[in-house]
Amino acid sequence: CLGAATGGALCASANWPREGMVVHGDALPLSLVQPWLPKQEGRQIYLRGDLSLDGSFKPRGNAWEGSFRIASPEGGIRLGETRYAAVAGNPNRGELLRYDQFSVQADFTPQQIQAKLGIGFQGAGFVDAKFNTGWDAYAPLNGELYLNMSRLYWLELVVADVVRPKGLVEGHVSLRGTRDKPLLGGDATLSDFTAEYPSMGLTLSEGKGRFDALPDGSAKITASAKSGQGTLNIDGGLSWFGTSTPLLLNIRGENVLAYNTSELRIIANPDMQFGITDNTMQLRGKVTVPEADIDLERLDRGTSVSEDVVVLDPVDPEEAPASPLDMDLAIVLGDKVNMSGFGLKGGLSGQMQIRARPGREMTANGGLDVRGRYKAYGQDLTISRGQLTWNNNIVSDPRVSLRAERKVGDVTAGIDVSGRAESPRADVWSEPAMSQSEALSYLVLGRGLSTASSDETQQVSAASAALSAGSSLIASQIGAKLGLDEAGVSESSTVGSVVGFGKYLSPKLYVGYGVSMVGSGSVLTLKYLLSRGFDIEAESSTVETKGSVNWR
Repeated sequence: CLGAATGGALCASANWPREGMVVHGDALPLSLVQPWLPKQEGRQIYLRGDLSLDGSFKPRGNAWEGSFRIASPEGGIRLGETRYAAVAGNPNRGELLRYDQFSVQADFTPQQIQAKLGIGFQGAGFVDAKFNTGWDAYAPLNGELYLNMSRLYWLELVVADVVRPKGLVEGHVSLRGTRDKPLLGGDATLSDFTAEYPSMGLTLSEGKGRFDALPDGSAKITASAKSGQGTLNIDGGLSWFGTSTPLLLNIRGENVLAYNTSELRIIANPDMQFGITDNTMQLRGKVTVPEADIDLERLDRGTSVSEDVVVLDPVDPEEAPASPLDMDLAIVLGDKVNMSGFGLKGGLSGQMQIRARPGREMTANGGLDVRGRYKAYGQDLTISRGQLTWNNNIVSDPRVSLRAERKVGDVTAGIDVSGRAESPRADVWSEPAMSQSEALSYLVLGRGLSTASSDETQQVSAASAALSAGSSLIASQIGAKLGLDEAGVSESSTVGSVVGFGKYLSPKLYVGYGVSMVGSGSVLTLKYLLSRGFDIEAESSTVETKGSVNWR
């Protein structure tokens, strides 16, 4: 016998094979298995309840004889605290699943196996099941399952990020055929479903679904849910016999709210097909985005790889980690896709075809047009031409062709950005042609150098010098929003406004340098990320040196 410190014991005795084995357990706490349970999205699963078991079995030729029973009067399951626990009424503070009268009974003889299961959910439904069959593969199979569940918080155990799921699940499924070829029949329905996805800012409502098992070993699936002003519809089939495509779903919708947070709001019209073929997930079709709002300043910053890093294909591709997704998806952006932040106020439109294959970089074909106004050198410039194009190259490195300009009287001055997003080139120009400093003067001041004050002339000269030292200043500021490094006009606590640039030497270490736009000062900036949201920053300039610990 084994006894638990918290109470309960498990005992076993055997006289093999004549009398077989007898097992008895009483008041065994479910928490004994808790340390071995996998964490759910980083959160621990906690179990409450006790169970008892009694069983005996012994061999009889090629079969067995005996019985087995497991019972638990009541208990529950809950998850550790979630980052969305502050949501009012969040059920994560309580148990996601509460049960009572749980029992499993199995009896077997050399001729047949009989089993039944029953569990209640403390007034919120039940599951009852029973079946009988024989030991041979061709033995007839006969079973029934009935379920009714009106408390669906347990879905948080199996669906990531879902909060407060509600609805009603009802069903009856029959089991027929033989052991080696079981056949399912019956149906199950979901009604009045609602749920929240705080990470995406979504609330699903008016959800419903249906599962119909067919005699040929397949099942028909239909489901729908409302998100925002639109409805997402899913239909398809599931098969578990003799097919290389066990799952195939069609996903369609109009004006579906796909994302709704402070940094990103997306309305989408999906028309996709999702399936599993030869153990690989496949996604095909098109997603049209007629409307979106993107706040660039709220989005997480990307970190670029150093220029001296060379990525090689693995020597043995079979041993390299591979993506299980095979995707060929068209993304169409409409005229109401807007973005703002870091001086950019405008939008995107166009179409791109994204292709992903297991073990390969994600690539794209197509192009997007950029429109709007861009703030550079302290002035708002009109984007007269803006294009991002892909020609079977990786998604993160499109070719950039952008022109931002400002007209002052008979003079037009602007900036051209061209080349690959990972290594763009920026040029200041003007019509009529003039020196770079003179063109910058029209950009910065709205007039020529001849009418500028001494401080303004120094400001323009500093900007011109900084641009000459690194011609990608403006381009990298745009490129930073594509996951590249920082550059442009910013504020320093030691020398004021600076034109500068910086680079992440590692995911945690950032180095930047800037030239004062007023006077002749310069500043060197070092940042080191301690943990999520916290970093140490040091500024050393020709004026003074400062340090700080920042949280954002």
